[in-house]
Amino acid sequence: MPLPAPLERAAKSVIRRRLIAGRFRSTDFVHRPADGTEVAVLMCLWNRPERLVPMLDLLDGQTDAPPIAVHLWNNNKADHGFYLEKLREWRPSGAVQSVRIVKTPYNLGSIARFYWARMLAKVRAQPIIVIDDDEEIEPTFVSTALAVHEPRMVHGWWAFTVASDDYFDRQPAVVGGPVDHLGPGGSICSSDLFLDDEFFTALPQRYWMLDDLWFTHFARSRGYTLAKLPVEIEFVLHETNQHWSLGDLKREFYRYLQVTSRTP
Repeated sequence: MPLPAPLERAAKSVIRRRLIAGRFRSTDFVHRPADGTEVAVLMCLWNRPERLVPMLDLLDGQTDAPPIAVHLWNNNKADHGFYLEKLREWRPSGAVQSVRIVKTPYNLGSIARFYWARMLAKVRAQPIIVIDDDEEIEPTFVSTALAVHEPRMVHGWWAFTVASDDYFDRQPAVVGGPVDHLGPGGSICSSDLFLDDEFFTALPQRYWMLDDLWFTHFARSRGYTLAKLPVEIEFVLHETNQHWSLGDLKREFYRYLQVTSRTP
């Protein structure tokens, strides 16, 4: 039986505070011991369970890359048994060193992957790579991202210039050019960004599922430079992307953030 709305909101607030504190458990599949050279790759899982193994294969096939530690956040508890079964069966033969997966307490949206980033930042400052499970990445994606990474920059493939206060009044950014909006999927940045509690606490609940817009705004507000990542990525399973239903809310939130940015 569902909780009354006020109790549900209170319970979710408590859960989010626990997650910020790093109080979550993962199931770990360690294929090689960590030696300090590994790079963290974060990915959320929601409604594309068939994409788990192909994404792991793409990461395992990365060339000229350090060992890869994959950190998964499963937002759909109903699929967790399926994921665990696949992870028990899957064996890397290339770049992937380990895979860790968290079962969400409820659907937190794709911002949940950044709880992993925060936990990793508390261990050591390091580059964090983020991908989405509907992206086909190149074999050189990880090595290219690491080659251009700088501590006070966010490089991302899903990058645009925006001509007005309308989020969709945009053009694809070019490598070396200005960037107004940058989505986390297909990106690299410093883990230090996520040590700031406000990344998780200052996002209005109305816009909680729009972490791509928040990610851009928050990074810029903390003095990070946005840049286009020089890679190519192809999308698959377009029809499963939740953004189709969020267009109007994205416009609203983008305008809200523009006003917020101009407020002294």
